[in-house]
Amino acid sequence: QVAEAASAAEGPARAGRLQRPAMASQALATSGSPLQDAKAMLQDYGLAKADEARALLEGAEAAARGRGDADGQVEALRVLVDILLAKKDFAEAISLAEKAASIPTDKSKQAKGQCLVAQIHASRGDGFDAATMALGKAVSLYKEARDTAGEADATGMLSQLHLEVGDVDTAMSHARSALELSRGATMAMLTLAQVYLRREQQSAAIEQATEMLAACKDKGDKAGQASASQVLANALLFEEGNLEGLKRAREALALYQEVNDVYGKQSALHTLANGYFARSDLEEGLKCAREALACCRQTGDTDSMEELKGTIEQARLATQEWRKTYPKRPFVLPHSAKAPAPPAGPQKCPVAEVQINAEDLDNASVGRKYWGVPVQVEADPSVDADERAPSHTVVWGGCLSDYSPTQINVEFSDLVACMAKGEVAKVPIVVLTKGVYGRQTGNMHPASMNYVAAATIWGFVRTVRQEIPAVTIQLLDFSEGYTAAEIPRSLRPFVAEAAFYGKAHWEPQIAAVPSLFRRDLRRDNLTNNGTAGREEEKEKKPAAKFQRKSFNWMGPNNKMDFCWYRQEWRACGPAFADVGP
Repeated sequence: QVAEAASAAEGPARAGRLQRPAMASQALATSGSPLQDAKAMLQDYGLAKADEARALLEGAEAAARGRGDADGQVEALRVLVDILLAKKDFAEAISLAEKAASIPTDKSKQAKGQCLVAQIHASRGDGFDAATMALGKAVSLYKEARDTAGEADATGMLSQLHLEVGDVDTAMSHARSALELSRGATMAMLTLAQVYLRREQQSAAIEQATEMLAACKDKGDKAGQASASQVLANALLFEEGNLEGLKRAREALALYQEVNDVYGKQSALHTLANGYFARSDLEEGLKCAREALACCRQTGDTDSMEELKGTIEQARLATQEWRKTYPKRPFVLPHSAKAPAPPAGPQKCPVAEVQINAEDLDNASVGRKYWGVPVQVEADPSVDADERAPSHTVVWGGCLSDYSPTQINVEFSDLVACMAKGEVAKVPIVVLTKGVYGRQTGNMHPASMNYVAAATIWGFVRTVRQEIPAVTIQLLDFSEGYTAAEIPRSLRPFVAEAAFYGKAHWEPQIAAVPSLFRRDLRRDNLTNNGTAGREEEKEKKPAAKFQRKSFNWMGPNNKMDFCWYRQEWRACGPAFADVGP
């Protein structure tokens, strides 16, 4: 399951790395004042002032064309392409990118422009043929310019493009060709590592990703480092519970955030969510999954969104089954909570010299009894981990006053439905009522009609116990004379139902009673098969010439007639417990 999840999380990262064109504004140096103003405006206000920035960029492009500055003209066009891509206007972005690729006279710069055209075609999702053609032109231009490194990079991009459509063999061929041209072709290394990961060759994938990570660190390529760390995390997470994989995924997430790659961030969060789910850490997994869903909505990746929702539901079910056997992991205090406490006591005033004698200050500090800051101590998780009592309880006291029976049951059903959800901790619920079992515990004074809702909640809770046994609910009934100060002293029930009347603690018990059916039968019908008093008549009658079985029905004669029980309330101790732990 972890292996499938890691392979599934690998997809958005590959798509994002190939489909998301590099920001031209970060790659080239600024050359004109209008261009600088447009970049600053986009950086400060984003697309809110995209139209004003576009007007400045068009002016900068026209000015660069007028003075024959090809590099300035290309730079302005690429920033315009960035704006159009942010608006999802792929058609005009491709037109401007092709125009920018045709301006330079240098073959290597033309090839770089063709790579940008290929990235835009690939980002559309249906431009595989056009992207392949553009990358083929880029490879040819790099060959003509005898730029081996550029040719290797373009071939590596071509391998990634074929891997996206599932053509693994062609992708492997292009990746190996790129590595033959240049051993530092990081895109080709990425393709090989992803192919090894898809074929479940973890050792080869880890080795290739480690080599790619080292090469990207030497070049200072943070985007490449993030991709290598992502693949390395997916490979390590094939082993269940591997913490090194989670560490690598967090490193990849930090790098993607630094280079502002939304697709990569989505992939890293997806990997982290699957890693936490595999360790049955539902809380941390849900945090990463929610952030990944936000990235999916931002990028419009509906397929990954639906897949992630299915993974969340599977993780919830698996966590429920896992927690039936193993207790929830104890809370681990952060390092800041374990740090030594700062020194306590009065400090010297930094503004002016203290005019009070030191002896008087010592006496004042002793009199005020400074004890410092309490230090939080982490509990030993191995002690009573299996049978640790819950530290919280929900006290439902709506039935202690006049309330509508329908409303109180509806509100309580909403609470039970919320507590029954998989991601909600199963905190016990204690329901407090008044005057329900006063007559059964010897109280001759009838309860007030204001507590009629309390009688209905008892039946509702007993039904909930049968239908939702995962939610622990306890019922406590109190005498009307109990005050608000006396009721909390009795909130220590040892059974599911208890009552407190007359300063005593009452518990329900099952008691056997005589058969309610047999007690109404007449005595003479229960002796001698109904023939009592007929001895004299029998003697006068002649003997029968034949014998037959008499049919004297006296009612059902079954052992279940004697199994009659009822609930009785019996005093089991004092009502109030000692105050304290």
